[in-house]
Amino acid sequence: MEESAVDFFMRYFRNDLEYFVIASSVHANSDEVGHYGDAADDQRDSDLIQGLVQSGLVRQFSYKKRFGRDPSSQKYTESVEKEWSDISLINGDDFSIVCIRSLLVAKMVVYGLYGHCFIMAPDWQLAFYPHDDFGFGVIGLGDDANVRVAHDFLAQADHLPGMHSSIRMPSTS
Repeated sequence: MEESAVDFFMRYFRNDLEYFVIASSVHANSDEVGHYGDAADDQRDSDLIQGLVQSGLVRQFSYKKRFGRDPSSQKYTESVEKEWSDISLINGDDFSIVCIRSLLVAKMVVYGLYGHCFIMAPDWQLAFYPHDDFGFGVIGLGDDANVRVAHDFLAQADHLPGMHSSIRMPSTS
């Protein structure tokens, strides 16, 4: 399902991806990646992360080494929040389509991958984001957001097997 959703996204926007900007704080906790418990999933996760780290799209580090061993401490919590808010802007054409696809799939499936990932279309004032399970959300980035593009994308995604789109508009009052 995740790969199907990502492949649809990549096909739908294939002519526009070079104009997109990736806003990402995605990072991998090496204490968790590859330790989910299912051998096939763990290998897939490790392979995805290794490729993304090598490409420079994702950073990998140990939460325990960087933040300490007490996840209930204030310092640990603040450090994790800071890491999540450390968003880098990346031009869509700085990386291959294969790398971007891998990032989107990984964001949906990899255990131990954290942070935010938005694929922004500045000309349309839209941000697309992969859900942590599968599929995409779309957010308008202002009053002039091109909601037609967002609606068309979600309406087409609704036709994929096993997919369902929900479109909510803010109240105009």
